[in-house]
Amino acid sequence: MGAAVAIRTDIEAAELRRLARLGDDGRVSARLLGLANVLDGMSRAAAAQAAGMDRQTLRDWVHRFNTEGVAGLRDQPRPGRPVWLTEGQQATLKAIVLRGPDPDRDGVSARRIVDLCRIAEERFGATYREGGMLRLVRSLDLSWQKNPALPSEGRPGGAGALQEGGLAVAPSAIAQAHPEAEVQLWCQDEARVGQNGRGVRLWFERGMRPEGVIDHRYASAWLYGAVRPGADAAFALVMTEVGAEAMQVFLDRFAATLPRRTHAALLLDGAGRHTAGGIVVPTNVSLIFLPPYSPKLNPVERIWLYLRERYLSLRLFADLDDIIDGCCDAWSRLLDEPGRVASLTDYPYLRSVSIS
Repeated sequence: MGAAVAIRTDIEAAELRRLARLGDDGRVSARLLGLANVLDGMSRAAAAQAAGMDRQTLRDWVHRFNTEGVAGLRDQPRPGRPVWLTEGQQATLKAIVLRGPDPDRDGVSARRIVDLCRIAEERFGATYREGGMLRLVRSLDLSWQKNPALPSEGRPGGAGALQEGGLAVAPSAIAQAHPEAEVQLWCQDEARVGQNGRGVRLWFERGMRPEGVIDHRYASAWLYGAVRPGADAAFALVMTEVGAEAMQVFLDRFAATLPRRTHAALLLDGAGRHTAGGIVVPTNVSLIFLPPYSPKLNPVERIWLYLRERYLSLRLFADLDDIIDGCCDAWSRLLDEPGRVASLTDYPYLRSVSIS
């Protein structure tokens, strides 16, 4: 360690201590106190220790103080992490977000943050993680909001609680009745998908509402689906009608997909189309009915919400065949996302159901 650097004396120790008391930056106050200690006659080592720093650090601040005075004791601005996109590229990205996806071309009704990360890499060669992209879109004055559905320009051509012990007992009884089979818990429901669509949440200018289009026609199809809660196993059929006959077709097709020595305990609501007397339940399927007014207990409801928000909203379907194709494409895209079905259907109360 070299000789101690002489410290300027035109500012007295008492003044440095006063500035330290009044300051709003604790690090600057510590430096002021260290210099005041030196001016009061303390050794450099003791002065540095009392101010919470080592002697070499105090020496560096003495140099800054001698050259720049009190102003030199403040930290210099740090540039921070660089923004990967230029101002022009950011403006282009914002325009892409505001324009929104074309559901017919892009296959989605709204873009997620992960989609914007992919666009930034493909369009500008800039790699963003989801957290970084989220900060970027917010800095562009964009927020995640739901759009009101507006009429298109002209019409295109052409809850309750589970009954005590009900669900807990049923799967176990089914397992006892079929000791030769592996009993699996499945959940079933159906959703209407049609021309008269709905709005979704998407990124848009903060303080403004994004516009969307809906159709005024009423052609529709029905998406029948079944999933294993907490797993990626799923089965679906698209029907042109809803009722007992369609339910029979679904049950027969679903049963045919089950592996040998597998029995499905199928959880579903008590709609009339599910309880009609003419329905013949396949031998490898047993039905378990939810209590009335409890759709939120069925995890398939979250599947429908995800498909609508992600793929099936703001669509102008030309006809029934177009609706069916849209449903099939949306279901295929869902299954192409590893872990998505498992994540959406992993209901805690179903995790505790015993089927042994």
